Amino acid sequence: MDKEKLIAYVSGSITNHEEKKEIFDWINASPANRQEFIAYKNTYALSRKSSGKTDTELEFFKFQSKTGNRYDKFTRQFVKYAAIILITFGVSWLSKDQLQNWMVSENQQTNKIICPAGQISEVILADGTKIWLNAGSTLSYPTQFNKNQRTVHLSGEAFFEVNKSGEVPFIVNTKTLNIKVLGTSFNVDAYNETPVTKTTLVEGKIELLNKQGSRIAEIKPGQLAEHDPISQKILLHEVDTRFYSSWKEGKMTFFNETLENIAVKLERWYNVEFVFKDEEIKTERFSGTFLKYKPLDQILEIIKLSSQVNSETKINPEGKNEIILSKLN
Repeated sequence: MDKEKLIAYVSGSITNHEEKKEIFDWINASPANRQEFIAYKNTYALSRKSSGKTDTELEFFKFQSKTGNRYDKFTRQFVKYAAIILITFGVSWLSKDQLQNWMVSENQQTNKIICPAGQISEVILADGTKIWLNAGSTLSYPTQFNKNQRTVHLSGEAFFEVNKSGEVPFIVNTKTLNIKVLGTSFNVDAYNETPVTKTTLVEGKIELLNKQGSRIAEIKPGQLAEHDPISQKILLHEVDTRFYSSWKEGKMTFFNETLENIAVKLERWYNVEFVFKDEEIKTERFSGTFLKYKPLDQILEIIKLSSQVNSETKINPEGKNEIILSKLN
């Protein structure tokens, strides 16, 4: 990969979707590429800290010139301890100003990634595991996994492609249960405001564990497990997994879903608030696929054309867009 292009990417200069995809594909082509990218990313971060100036390729090159032959040793050390690569996508892709609103807090013990409304974050851990975070989700994980297990904590929705690391299990800790895997692909929907946790397995095998560590279910590919924390029951469904992972590709797919549930997902993505003027329309059901980057008005118009639901937009006292849904007369 061309060095100038990598530096342009980490400095935020590249906004073209195809160029971003080219770099991301190169990163995932081999562990060596991934390590090289981590080195550039961390070197660039230090160049900013050293210069105290804004993001420019010039500052990176100045810093690299100062470090001279020490660069190779320096990058090897950063590669050894690097914990994460972050590649974040948003509405019409992220501008530099939007990136400042995307938060990564990090200390010696824990890294935390917060993906706000209207964005999808793509994360590559040092062990090669890839994680997509949906809007309104938070992921926490230790700076270094121990040798017995790899544990992350999720609030919200994420799609995991877990890289197998010998017999070391990968644990996803959610509000009501834990998910144990070795190497597999699956989706987890565990937002705090939603009591039921949904886990959908694409390939491999996963186990659901209660908070005491006991196994309560084993899921096979093509199955969706719904865990009710009150009854502690697990409901298994045979599903088309594409419906539950298409969000990471910029799509919003609904299959016979209630308008109330659709409104919750639209709230997270568009950072709006829905108000139901008529309670009975909450249970109306819809199926369809929308591109997440379409204006909300277009989605509301499609819903209106396929049902007896009208919508109007107001600004609430907090300055947030409020979508009022009512039954058409």
